Amino acid sequence: MVELIAANIHQIAPRAEQLVSLLDEERQARVRSFGDSRSALLTLAAGLLLYAVFGEQTRRSRFERGRRGKPHLVDHTPFNITHAGDYAVLALSAHPVGVDLERFRPIDWRRISERFFHPIEREYLAKSSDPEQDFFRIWTLKESYLKAEGTGFSVSPASFAVIPDGEYSAVFHGETDYRFKRLAAFPDYCLSVCSLEEDVADSVILKQF
Repeated sequence: MVELIAANIHQIAPRAEQLVSLLDEERQARVRSFGDSRSALLTLAAGLLLYAVFGEQTRRSRFERGRRGKPHLVDHTPFNITHAGDYAVLALSAHPVGVDLERFRPIDWRRISERFFHPIEREYLAKSSDPEQDFFRIWTLKESYLKAEGTGFSVSPASFAVIPDGEYSAVFHGETDYRFKRLAAFPDYCLSVCSLEEDVADSVILKQF
Protein backbone atom coordinates (compact mmCIF):
# COMPACT_ATOMS: atom_id res chain seq x y z
CA MET A 1 0.00 0.00 0.00
CA VAL A 2 1.14 3.55 -0.74
CA GLU A 3 1.47 5.43 2.54
CA LEU A 4 1.08 9.20 2.80
CA ILE A 5 2.64 11.30 5.57
CA ALA A 6 2.43 15.10 5.88
CA ALA A 7 3.82 17.98 7.90
CA ASN A 8 2.37 21.44 8.50
CA ILE A 9 4.87 24.31 8.44
CA HIS A 10 2.97 26.24 11.13
CA GLN A 11 3.55 23.39 13.57
CA ILE A 12 7.24 23.28 12.65
CA ALA A 13 7.98 27.02 12.56
CA PRO A 14 8.38 27.66 16.33
CA ARG A 15 11.14 25.02 16.55
CA ALA A 16 12.66 25.44 13.10
CA GLU A 17 16.15 26.35 14.34
CA GLN A 18 16.34 23.19 16.46
CA LEU A 19 14.73 20.86 13.94
CA VAL A 20 16.99 21.83 11.04
CA SER A 21 19.89 20.05 12.77
CA LEU A 22 18.14 16.71 12.11
CA LEU A 23 18.64 17.08 8.36
CA ASP A 24 21.57 16.04 6.19
CA GLU A 25 24.11 18.78 5.50
CA GLU A 26 22.97 19.37 1.92
CA ARG A 27 19.35 19.95 2.94
CA GLN A 28 20.38 22.10 5.89
CA ALA A 29 22.22 24.34 3.45
CA ARG A 30 19.18 24.48 1.18
CA VAL A 31 16.92 25.44 4.09
CA ARG A 32 19.26 28.22 5.19
CA SER A 33 19.66 29.51 1.63
CA PHE A 34 15.96 30.43 1.67
CA GLY A 35 16.39 32.57 4.78
CA ASP A 36 13.30 33.28 6.86
CA SER A 37 10.70 32.31 4.27
CA ARG A 38 7.89 29.89 3.52
CA SER A 39 10.21 28.08 1.09
CA ALA A 40 12.65 27.45 3.93
CA LEU A 41 9.91 25.96 6.10
CA LEU A 42 8.59 23.78 3.27
CA THR A 43 12.08 22.47 2.52
CA LEU A 44 12.57 21.82 6.24
CA ALA A 45 9.21 20.03 6.43
CA ALA A 46 10.13 17.77 3.52
CA GLY A 47 13.45 16.91 5.16
CA LEU A 48 11.81 16.16 8.48
CA LEU A 49 9.39 13.74 6.82
CA LEU A 50 12.34 11.89 5.29
CA TYR A 51 14.07 11.84 8.68
CA ALA A 52 10.90 10.52 10.35
CA VAL A 53 10.80 7.58 7.93
CA PHE A 54 14.47 6.81 7.20
CA GLY A 55 16.07 8.11 10.40
CA GLU A 56 19.83 8.63 10.62
CA GLN A 57 20.27 7.03 7.20
CA THR A 58 19.33 10.39 5.68
CA ARG A 59 22.28 12.00 7.50
CA ARG A 60 24.88 9.29 6.82
CA SER A 61 24.09 8.65 3.16
CA ARG A 62 23.93 11.04 0.28
CA PHE A 63 20.78 10.91 -1.75
CA GLU A 64 21.40 9.59 -5.24
CA ARG A 65 19.54 10.92 -8.25
CA GLY A 66 18.18 9.03 -11.21
CA ARG A 67 18.91 9.88 -14.82
CA ARG A 68 16.27 12.63 -14.74
CA GLY A 69 17.17 13.92 -11.27
CA LYS A 70 14.65 12.05 -9.11
CA PRO A 71 16.24 11.51 -5.64
CA HIS A 72 16.36 8.14 -3.88
CA LEU A 73 18.16 6.31 -1.10
CA VAL A 74 19.85 3.10 -2.21
CA ASP A 75 18.13 -0.08 -0.91
CA HIS A 76 15.25 1.89 0.59
CA THR A 77 11.55 2.19 -0.06
CA PRO A 78 10.81 4.34 -3.12
CA PHE A 79 9.43 7.73 -2.16
CA ASN A 80 8.31 11.03 -3.59
CA ILE A 81 7.72 14.41 -1.96
CA THR A 82 5.53 17.37 -2.78
CA HIS A 83 4.84 20.64 -1.01
CA ALA A 84 2.47 23.56 -1.49
CA GLY A 85 0.90 26.19 0.70
CA ASP A 86 1.31 25.09 4.32
CA TYR A 87 2.05 21.39 3.77
CA ALA A 88 4.70 18.92 2.67
CA VAL A 89 3.57 15.39 1.79
CA LEU A 90 5.70 12.24 1.50
CA ALA A 91 4.48 9.18 -0.43
CA LEU A 92 6.04 5.77 0.30
CA SER A 93 5.60 2.73 -1.93
CA ALA A 94 7.16 -0.60 -2.83
CA HIS A 95 7.39 0.68 -6.42
CA PRO A 96 7.98 4.00 -8.20
CA VAL A 97 5.48 6.57 -6.98
CA GLY A 98 4.61 10.19 -7.67
CA VAL A 99 2.62 12.63 -5.55
CA ASP A 100 1.58 16.23 -6.14
CA LEU A 101 -0.23 18.76 -3.94
CA GLU A 102 -1.76 22.07 -5.02
CA ARG A 103 -3.72 24.70 -3.17
CA PHE A 104 -6.80 26.03 -4.97
CA ARG A 105 -6.22 29.69 -5.80
CA PRO A 106 -7.04 32.24 -8.51
CA ILE A 107 -4.93 31.57 -11.59
CA ASP A 108 -4.99 32.15 -15.35
CA TRP A 109 -5.92 28.52 -15.95
CA ARG A 110 -6.98 29.12 -19.57
CA ARG A 111 -3.56 30.39 -20.62
CA ILE A 112 -1.67 27.68 -18.74
CA SER A 113 -3.89 24.86 -20.01
CA GLU A 114 -3.45 26.06 -23.59
CA ARG A 115 0.28 25.52 -23.21
CA PHE A 116 0.53 22.47 -20.97
CA PHE A 117 -2.70 20.46 -21.35
CA HIS A 118 -3.64 17.82 -23.90
CA PRO A 119 -6.67 18.64 -26.14
CA ILE A 120 -8.73 16.01 -24.26
CA GLU A 121 -8.03 17.82 -20.98
CA ARG A 122 -8.87 21.21 -22.46
CA GLU A 123 -12.14 19.80 -23.73
CA TYR A 124 -12.88 18.47 -20.24
CA LEU A 125 -12.31 21.94 -18.77
CA ALA A 126 -14.53 23.55 -21.40
CA LYS A 127 -17.42 21.36 -20.20
CA SER A 128 -16.65 21.65 -16.48
CA SER A 129 -18.96 23.48 -14.08
CA ASP A 130 -15.87 24.43 -12.02
CA PRO A 131 -12.97 24.67 -14.48
CA GLU A 132 -10.58 26.46 -12.13
CA GLN A 133 -10.64 23.69 -9.53
CA ASP A 134 -10.65 21.00 -12.22
CA PHE A 135 -7.56 22.65 -13.68
CA PHE A 136 -5.71 21.98 -10.42
CA ARG A 137 -7.05 18.42 -10.21
CA ILE A 138 -5.73 17.67 -13.69
CA TRP A 139 -2.45 19.47 -13.00
CA THR A 140 -1.73 17.36 -9.90
CA LEU A 141 -2.60 14.18 -11.80
CA LYS A 142 -0.17 15.08 -14.58
CA GLU A 143 2.57 16.08 -12.15
CA SER A 144 2.15 12.88 -10.13
CA TYR A 145 2.57 10.81 -13.31
CA LEU A 146 5.68 12.69 -14.45
CA LYS A 147 7.16 12.36 -10.95
CA ALA A 148 6.43 8.63 -10.78
CA GLU A 149 8.12 8.18 -14.15
CA GLY A 150 11.01 10.36 -12.98
CA THR A 151 11.02 12.35 -16.20
CA GLY A 152 9.97 15.77 -14.99
CA PHE A 153 9.22 18.22 -17.78
CA SER A 154 11.61 16.46 -20.16
CA VAL A 155 8.34 14.88 -21.31
CA SER A 156 5.85 17.44 -22.51
CA PRO A 157 2.83 17.50 -20.18
CA ALA A 158 0.69 18.24 -23.25
CA SER A 159 1.69 14.89 -24.80
CA PHE A 160 -0.63 12.83 -22.58
CA ALA A 161 -4.00 13.19 -20.87
CA VAL A 162 -5.28 12.26 -17.40
CA ILE A 163 -8.91 13.03 -16.61
CA PRO A 164 -10.58 12.99 -13.16
CA ASP A 165 -13.03 10.12 -12.86
CA GLY A 166 -15.59 10.05 -10.07
CA GLU A 167 -14.66 11.36 -6.64
CA TYR A 168 -11.29 9.70 -6.12
CA SER A 169 -9.88 8.25 -9.34
CA ALA A 170 -8.70 9.27 -12.81
CA VAL A 171 -8.41 7.84 -16.31
CA PHE A 172 -5.16 7.90 -18.28
CA HIS A 173 -5.70 8.18 -22.03
CA GLY A 174 -3.14 5.75 -23.43
CA GLU A 175 -1.27 2.67 -22.25
CA THR A 176 0.15 2.63 -18.74
CA ASP A 177 0.38 0.34 -15.72
CA TYR A 178 0.10 3.28 -13.36
CA ARG A 179 -2.99 3.85 -11.25
CA PHE A 180 -4.22 7.18 -9.94
CA LYS A 181 -5.92 8.28 -6.76
CA ARG A 182 -7.14 11.74 -5.74
CA LEU A 183 -7.58 12.81 -2.13
CA ALA A 184 -9.12 15.84 -0.47
CA ALA A 185 -6.41 15.68 2.16
CA PHE A 186 -6.72 19.24 3.46
CA PRO A 187 -9.38 21.94 3.02
CA ASP A 188 -8.78 24.00 -0.15
CA TYR A 189 -6.12 21.63 -1.49
CA CYS A 190 -6.09 18.76 -3.97
CA LEU A 191 -3.66 15.84 -3.79
CA SER A 192 -2.99 13.23 -6.47
CA VAL A 193 -0.99 10.00 -6.27
CA CYS A 194 0.31 7.94 -9.18
CA SER A 195 1.60 4.46 -8.40
CA LEU A 196 1.95 0.88 -9.60
CA GLU A 197 0.29 -0.42 -6.44
CA GLU A 198 -3.40 -1.30 -6.28
CA ASP A 199 -3.90 0.21 -2.83
CA VAL A 200 -3.30 3.80 -1.76
CA ALA A 201 -4.07 5.08 1.74
CA ASP A 202 -7.45 6.78 2.04
CA SER A 203 -6.06 9.50 4.26
CA VAL A 204 -2.85 11.35 5.05
CA ILE A 205 -1.07 10.95 8.39
CA LEU A 206 -0.21 14.39 9.77
CA LYS A 207 3.13 14.07 11.57
CA GLN A 208 4.00 16.24 14.58
CA PHE A 209 7.60 17.37 15.20
